[in-house]
Amino acid sequence: MRIGLIIAFLPIALAFITSLLNGTSMFDESSGSGGYLWLLMVTVPVGMAIFVIAAIVKLANRRK
Repeated sequence: MRIGLIIAFLPIALAFITSLLNGTSMFDESSGSGGYLWLLMVTVPVGMAIFVIAAIVKLANRRK
């Protein structure tokens, strides 16, 4: 379940870290840091799907 959340919010961490290294805003796309935020459109649905599947499997194993 944690991996799903990590995958979902990894672009935010990447944008934050690269903005600190470059000394720019993490929302500025021209510096490169803001480009990572566009990955949220893919990683949030994938991460949430992994989270939901892991929760269902965990509940199914608990009932056995």
